[in-house]
Amino acid sequence: MKADFIKYIQIAILMAATALTGCYKDKGNYDYKDINEIRVTDINAAQRIYVNPDDTLRLNPSIVQSQPSDDLSYAWFMYNNSPNSSYVMPRDTIARTPNLAFRVTGDLFVLGENYRVTLKVTDNKTGISAVRQYDITVANKYAQGWMFLEEKPTGADLSMILPDNSVEHNIYSLLNPTAALGKPKSITATNFDVTDDLSTPNRRIYIQTENDAIELSSLTLTKKFDIGYLFFTRPQTVKPSFIGWAAYMSGSNPWQRMGIAINNGQVHTNMVGGFPGIKKWGEAIVNPAGVYDYDIAPYLAGGSTYAATYQVIVYDKKYRRFYSVGMNALTAFPSAASTVFNMNDVGMDLLLLDSANVLDRYNAVMKDGETPYLLQFRTVVSADDPVVTIAKTAMNAPGIVNAAALASSTLTPHIFYAVGNKLFKYETTSNITTEAFNLPAAETVTRIDYVRAASGTGLQRLVVATWNGTEGKVYYFNISPVGDLGSNYTHVFNGFKKIIDFVYKY
Repeated sequence: MKADFIKYIQIAILMAATALTGCYKDKGNYDYKDINEIRVTDINAAQRIYVNPDDTLRLNPSIVQSQPSDDLSYAWFMYNNSPNSSYVMPRDTIARTPNLAFRVTGDLFVLGENYRVTLKVTDNKTGISAVRQYDITVANKYAQGWMFLEEKPTGADLSMILPDNSVEHNIYSLLNPTAALGKPKSITATNFDVTDDLSTPNRRIYIQTENDAIELSSLTLTKKFDIGYLFFTRPQTVKPSFIGWAAYMSGSNPWQRMGIAINNGQVHTNMVGGFPGIKKWGEAIVNPAGVYDYDIAPYLAGGSTYAATYQVIVYDKKYRRFYSVGMNALTAFPSAASTVFNMNDVGMDLLLLDSANVLDRYNAVMKDGETPYLLQFRTVVSADDPVVTIAKTAMNAPGIVNAAALASSTLTPHIFYAVGNKLFKYETTSNITTEAFNLPAAETVTRIDYVRAASGTGLQRLVVATWNGTEGKVYYFNISPVGDLGSNYTHVFNGFKKIIDFVYKY
């Protein structure tokens, strides 16, 4: 057996030597040709690139070749790469050029979404390719700022003043080219998320027009729903004046309390909570007599605490009285709630219902014929002190009954109002009115709003919209700690259409 093993080793060594000898003797000559190696480089690909809607995405990579070829082809393609997108999303070829200059339009790119853009460079002689990928986000430059609802000859549109004081016009028509708006009435927006399960919890924006109401996506500003979807049953008569949400404070944060829609003067409610399913606005609720005989003004007063005695209060223009809003009905106030005036029988026309400078207190500017009155009431009372009404004052406020716009300060005891091109400041504690500012004579104020803390200033601000017959303008006035507007406005913005309403988008 030992001899056989030795013989086996000898045969193996012989075979290995033969193989090595064969390799050694193979001295054939071969011509090796280098192929063209391609690299695509771009330092901009190292980080996410943000581009605004309707801007041009420009990418200029460098093509490096080891054996330069004059027969290269290029293909740029993109797909949605957001976390909620599918990896089988279609890939769209958007260019076949060495550099990219592609306009970011709504038919391919969605505001706020992430995209992967890839350049593929191919040497057509060898078929060898190289790629470079870019991560793109369509930036939401409309994330925050003042939104202005404007009237145009053909309907309505939106403009914005952004936090950097830049102005963007025609935003709605740009982002919603196939969903034109009718004659504008109002715009509302929440500064808190709403969990109605109609869509992802987020801020809500509603636009009311003469014969419709829509919800806009707070991210993309594209139309999400019309009034037929926002309501369980579309109202027979569609004349919306307000759609929005009342809120209460929890610490420093507002939380949804109740959705309120006012359509054709009738109140519809939307309750959210721990129950499953989508929440929409239901049928109109009845008045204390069990009928629909009322006409509600487009204002809400709401308590700031979760357990507020009167969570939402509205005013009936027809019977000129206040109601407390319940889930299924409007309710009257108990007799003990009224002293200096009767909440159930005010008997005057409402000009403004707005928060006062004291928590849970509201200013109601009224007129009785040509005589103006300030009625003040509160939303939180107790069993020991059930009185809601606080004061009734005949106002020393020249021209206020004809005011085009009014706004109440929540830091100082003042109400600002506009008559023609003039701004006035009414002090609620002294019952004294002063002329605060004169705008250009050709301009008429169409809307004003008060801001408790203007971004970047630490000051109160009054935002004023005017119209001169052809152009709308917006003015910013910083308000001093004692309520003065100062000698001049801080900013003026031009180029608007007629501004009907505006609201701040958070």
